[in-house]
Amino acid sequence: MNWTRTDAARRVIVVTGLLLGPVLLVLSVAINLTAPGESMRADFDAMAARPGLIVAEALLETIGFTIVLASVAGAAHALRSRGGALGTWGAVLAVLGIVGFSFSNANGFTLAELAQLPDRDAAFATATSLMSSDISGIVGTVGTVLEMLGQIGILLVIAGLIRARIMPIWTIVIVIVGAAVNAVLGTMIGTLIADVLLLAVCALAAVRLARGSREAWLGMASAPASARTASPRAARADRRTAVLISAPTRGKPSRPWISGHGSAGVDQRARGGATDSRCTR
Repeated sequence: MNWTRTDAARRVIVVTGLLLGPVLLVLSVAINLTAPGESMRADFDAMAARPGLIVAEALLETIGFTIVLASVAGAAHALRSRGGALGTWGAVLAVLGIVGFSFSNANGFTLAELAQLPDRDAAFATATSLMSSDISGIVGTVGTVLEMLGQIGILLVIAGLIRARIMPIWTIVIVIVGAAVNAVLGTMIGTLIADVLLLAVCALAAVRLARGSREAWLGMASAPASARTASPRAARADRRTAVLISAPTRGKPSRPWISGHGSAGVDQRARGGATDSRCTR
């Protein structure tokens, strides 16, 4: 298997996504750290007061998290023997997370549009009815479950990279701590902390994958394990064996297990050679 431009482009896409996605997530939170978040009415009033900022935040968050999940799934390409199963399942869950996150953020754009109506009270009543409907409840539940599966997928791929010795073990601890801080605080500050920690881990993964060998990315072993782990003593023993095999016998008959013929065969060849030389005179 040869290294092609396609292989190089795929690695560049994965590495770029691991850097770009978390950066967009951090930006989406940083531009709106003062979001109320106390109640649905407070969020709705904030959407009406700053519609452009809310839409920009939602777009950055949606695009950023989608890129993160897709890039994490692509990073599983580097996992073959060690960590291969973890990477495969993580990639599947990451793709499901993209679907779930799309469901979750779809309502945000709808609410932003409703907040622009002249009669804000009527618009809020419509938004409340929309969010409390059975269909919206089912879609929201499915979206939340799939989004959680996507986050589990990120952890599985990171665990696979750890098992493949591409990432250190403390990286998965950092991601778990960030998720826990976000869940406990429940504020934009907590989300920012989680996104910054995720950015640090993804940046390290991008550097490790970019600096890795082409053979590792393609799942090819650069050298047999026995060749990589052979000791100098074993190498010297092999050289001595080669010398013994190729050394002259100094008049002694050749050993059958080396030359394939016994001493009788050697004598017969010698006699045959002498007979042939006499016949040619």
